[in-house]
Amino acid sequence: MTAETVNLVIAVAAAVALAVIALSATVAALALWRTSRDVRGAARSMTDLTGVINAELPATLKELRNTTSNLSRLSAELDPRLQRVDALLDEADASVQSLRATIEAAEDMVRGPAAAVERARRTVSAAGRGIARGADRLMREVEERTGRTRS
Repeated sequence: MTAETVNLVIAVAAAVALAVIALSATVAALALWRTSRDVRGAARSMTDLTGVINAELPATLKELRNTTSNLSRLSAELDPRLQRVDALLDEADASVQSLRATIEAAEDMVRGPAAAVERARRTVSAAGRGIARGADRLMREVEERTGRTRS
């Protein structure tokens, strides 16, 4: 191999290396350009978001403060109202118990004579059956003593 051939090989290798470096720099520049475009888009979106937050946050905080004060006032008013409702429920319970007692008394008044008649009817019926059994038993004893039987 001659010096010219070696120089030619080194020159070709240097040109290829230079081409690879140029291609790498081009790819890196393209990637950097895309990344910068994405960063600009993200920065623009962040700016828009910050604008929306700056515009809507004060109104939202004001509404939240109003809601908090309304809830605080409502909770302060709630306790006396609950006590009144509780007292009304106790009163209603007492009224229901009184009404039940009145209804039971009225039922006793209505059932009283009917119950007395029914008890008397059962007592007379039981006494009648007892007398009939006793009479039947006496009749059998008399028949057995006298030696007669019923025909």
